[in-house]
Amino acid sequence: MERFSDLELLEQIKNNDHVAFDVMFGRYWKKLYQTAQARIKDEDTAKDIVQEIFIKIWNRRDTLKINTSLENYLQSAVRLSVISHYRSKKVTELQLNNALERINLLEDSIHSLSDYFELERTLQQAIDGMPEMLKKVYELRSENHSVKAIAGELGLADQTVKNYIAEVSRRLRIVISHKYPEKHLTYMAIIIAILHK
Repeated sequence: MERFSDLELLEQIKNNDHVAFDVMFGRYWKKLYQTAQARIKDEDTAKDIVQEIFIKIWNRRDTLKINTSLENYLQSAVRLSVISHYRSKKVTELQLNNALERINLLEDSIHSLSDYFELERTLQQAIDGMPEMLKKVYELRSENHSVKAIAGELGLADQTVKNYIAEVSRRLRIVISHKYPEKHLTYMAIIIAILHK
């Protein structure tokens, strides 16, 4: 069963196959934990978030519909859970204060994972179309790296990194305002929370 594709595993899981579920868990646990831990900086909370996602998948296996790859679905679920965590726990670490204030404004803005997946796809398409350096800065920033750490990794000045972040924000703002005129302020708050920690 280790050689089964993700789709084959999901079909088995829908048929109450615990072994298939264990294989899926083993396949993605570490990646999802790393994603959560990079954003939360707390090992226990990151583990709890990932555990909860797998529990929800098992509990909803009969009705589960995934319209993207399983990995994208799981990674998006982690990111959404991190936002929910910050919103509900009112985490107050100094480095996250500004981002959390913005996230708290999102209380009713994203009603389902499908909305979030659509936003994720839009952002990824926009980022993929950007110059390589802007893309790298966005990816590192979204993984919670500091401006100084990004500057060190890419061999840039701190101010140059800040300029790149501002340019990524500007480009994403244009894309978001065109595609989501009704929700663009809300969705930009998420992007700001990611880029301007």
